[in-house]
Amino acid sequence: MKNILVPVDFSGHTDIACTYALEIAGKGGAVIRLFHTYSDQFIIADSSFPDAIDMSTMYNEELLKEVFHQSEKKMEILQAHLEEKVRKSNRKDIEFKVTLVGGEIESELNDLCKEFQPDIVVMGTRGTGKTLNMWGRVSTHIINHSKIPVLTVPNIKKFRGFQKIMLAADLSGKNEELVRKIFSIFSDFPFHLSCIHFLIKEDESEENEKMERLRKTFEKEEKSGKISFKIVEVMDDKQTVINQVIESQSIDLIAFQPHKHSLFYNLFTRKITKKNLQATNIPLLALPIC
Repeated sequence: MKNILVPVDFSGHTDIACTYALEIAGKGGAVIRLFHTYSDQFIIADSSFPDAIDMSTMYNEELLKEVFHQSEKKMEILQAHLEEKVRKSNRKDIEFKVTLVGGEIESELNDLCKEFQPDIVVMGTRGTGKTLNMWGRVSTHIINHSKIPVLTVPNIKKFRGFQKIMLAADLSGKNEELVRKIFSIFSDFPFHLSCIHFLIKEDESEENEKMERLRKTFEKEEKSGKISFKIVEVMDDKQTVINQVIESQSIDLIAFQPHKHSLFYNLFTRKITKKNLQATNIPLLALPIC
């Protein structure tokens, strides 16, 4: 049974993020938890008159009820839409659950992750108002505090598939675990995994040795064509090199271990930039390894 958490804001990115969640759910045996949080903080007019304070409080309570009501209606529409998708695709045993709360999103997500114990979080890269920093902050918070894999999906028109996955290997001691994690998450899909190390140092002898050790660990999978290994030299323009690799290998998804020295960390976290995101324009899967 897979537990998949999908934070939604009902923006134009919601549908493609939910599509990826449905695909990861596979043919069945999954619970998809749709999560939305709305602001429950409103400005109360400053006044020294008790009656004015009471009126402001009443007004804010009514406003809060309306915000909740509108969010509830949008969630009902979204859930019905996804349930219809499931019926048409002949999937079975996919259950939808809904969490709709007012409050601060990071705090509410913390509580929900402890309760729901998701195997993966799937979310769009942009929120309402095309706010990159908001969703970058949320995804980073989940990774840092809950250590849960997070897949962020850019504003693409349709599901790209998982046929060709690239692991941005940093050749640390955790890379073997990363590879096994990817094989586990996408076990229901026929895919090829390209383990690519982007070399940013002049001396590559140590990196070659590390890559060879990783290759030997998965020698059987390499012979069967499931995985390949490559070192790519990076000069000044990292984005150009990344784009060339993505295009030449028709990469559908990029996986990486998030840490401050990772080449992809700034493409994923709150430091994300619109230029880099649009240039990559590909789903990114952050896999925290404890």
